[in-house]
Amino acid sequence: MASTTCPLCKSPVSNLLKISSGMKVALESTGQASSLPPEVCDSCYDSLTGQVSKGVKLRVEEEAKAKNKVMLWKNRVNLVKQGRQLMAQRAFTEAAVSYQKYIKVLEIVYDLKPGQLSPKIFSNSSKSKELTVITTVYWDLLRIYDTSPRYHKKMDGVAKKLLEFGAFCPIFPDIVRKADSFSRKAKNKDAMKRFLKQTNFKRGCFVATSAFDSYLAPEVIFLREFRDQKLLPTFTGRVIIRVYYAISPVIASFMNANKSIKPIVRMILQQIIKNLKKIS
Repeated sequence: MASTTCPLCKSPVSNLLKISSGMKVALESTGQASSLPPEVCDSCYDSLTGQVSKGVKLRVEEEAKAKNKVMLWKNRVNLVKQGRQLMAQRAFTEAAVSYQKYIKVLEIVYDLKPGQLSPKIFSNSSKSKELTVITTVYWDLLRIYDTSPRYHKKMDGVAKKLLEFGAFCPIFPDIVRKADSFSRKAKNKDAMKRFLKQTNFKRGCFVATSAFDSYLAPEVIFLREFRDQKLLPTFTGRVIIRVYYAISPVIASFMNANKSIKPIVRMILQQIIKNLKKIS
């Protein structure tokens, strides 16, 4: 009996089986379709059939995962609304559950591990509104966990996230004012004091935000990160931050009233940023 060689496994065989166009299409999900010969031996054919089944299963799973993410993303709004309604009804435990589900949805949608949610994920202008929603959720959770002294550790964790997201959120100054008032009747007063102390160094970059007309401008983000990473850890840096926050709101207000000077301030800030990057 005449023999031939399988072009795939190089084994001598008596006959070859043709790979149909349908199988080639199915094998595209495994990345092998482009390198397949037109015919293979029985053994290779069986192996490829098994890979087709596996590839189809993986593709179905990926499609289901993608659809689930879309569904979760759409439902996140309802979770926040439900949380706010429960807060108004003083159903704090149930509100906390809704808010934690909302945060979990964001972690699933962006393929993050628990606790990895970051403002940088929402730096795109089309996603920036979510920063405000997240900040208000963490503010509500901060107040929820203040309902009992045994939640002080959870309160510290939420306060950390509120500071992290609040630095990118235009409503954060208003939240700080509310937190200052809330601290007078807080059950976990130490946790609130720690939070308020940190807000002295975590407010927005008023002058830069005014100059670039966005708290998400790359220049503003760089200055904020420079503040947190280089200035905040040192005593001298903290003094500089305090002085800046004492005078910057007045400067920013003047700039907002006299918009013609903003291009000049932008040029100055861009030069400062250029020099800071050299020493960073």
